[in-house]
Amino acid sequence: MPKDSIDRMVDEWAASDGALDVSALQVVGRLFRSAGHGQAAVVEALRPFGLSYGDFDVLNTLRRRDDPGGTHPRDLAETALITSGAMTARLDRLERSGLVKRRPDPEDRRAVRIRLTKAGADLAAKALDAVLVADEDLLSPLSPAQRRTLASLLKKLLLHAEG
Repeated sequence: MPKDSIDRMVDEWAASDGALDVSALQVVGRLFRSAGHGQAAVVEALRPFGLSYGDFDVLNTLRRRDDPGGTHPRDLAETALITSGAMTARLDRLERSGLVKRRPDPEDRRAVRIRLTKAGADLAAKALDAVLVADEDLLSPLSPAQRRTLASLLKKLLLHAEG
């Protein structure tokens, strides 16, 4: 297998300070670089739809949950790991674009529920298809077995980190 930039960096460290163990860089460096390439590919896939990743996430969370009465904005904010104020701004933008609708919560007059409009559902589906194509392109060098192994190893890292 040809050398990549991480191999060259590790080789340079070995030549500079052979006692320094930089083996973790072979994993973490590649993890960060791969994540950067994946993020860039997703951003590019969403560009034709005029969606940020955050907007895409909200639309497809609503689509995936398909709550008949709508989803509470607080639940969306928790899923997206953002503040309720940031979610309100995001929902304002999506509502102005005709992609979501706010409806009064029948159980709490002070609250609202969020639902996708038909246009929002259609756009969410098209955007997801484009993102999945970008994901497949990134993962194309890996066999199905390698993908399963990588997914399992990454899950183990995340469970440890998110403890």
